[in-house]
Amino acid sequence: MERFDAIYCDFDGTITKEDSVNKFLEMYAPNWMESEKLWIEGKISSRENAIIQVGLLKNVSQIQLNDYINSIEIDDYFLDFVEFVKSNNIKLTILSDGFDLFIQKVLERYNLDIPYYANRLIYKNGKFSIEFPYYNENCDKKSGMCKCDKVKEKIFCYIGDGTSDLCIASKANVLFASKNLHKYCKENSIKHINFESFCDILKLLGK
Repeated sequence: MERFDAIYCDFDGTITKEDSVNKFLEMYAPNWMESEKLWIEGKISSRENAIIQVGLLKNVSQIQLNDYINSIEIDDYFLDFVEFVKSNNIKLTILSDGFDLFIQKVLERYNLDIPYYANRLIYKNGKFSIEFPYYNENCDKKSGMCKCDKVKEKIFCYIGDGTSDLCIASKANVLFASKNLHKYCKENSIKHINFESFCDILKLLGK
């Protein structure tokens, strides 16, 4: 395996056991899949998709929001992975095209100090809005958060699972891919390592 000094990692469905954004939309945003399908088909950007979906969020109380965020579970081996990365002086950064509010609260709950970049979800007076502080108009995928733009190292590892990872996947020197990203890499002959959990990644990195 090629050596590297930095690891960039997706959040939803990668660090978390489920896609926390999609699950939240399933609960509180009727018809969210209509724009999701358009995004998957490449007919709208992820930024446009996020604006539409956040606009669908209705009647969510502060208690419901807090309860949902507290229910988000991370991979059983992610804490071990973080300890391994720290002990080997490897830089770890989370890159997400999801919601910063979810990431922030989950990291706080597990006492994790990991830098992250994500779209900004705002909840005020019972209403949601979204901002894109890391949007890059030159992004090939027109993502809300351009993941490629945040990678500064020439040699890096990436860990991901979905559609928001397609662009950066082809640029990583070492790529761990699962679910839809694994399928995409197989179909497009992109070199990668399939994984089910961070236990698999730890075993390989340990070698």
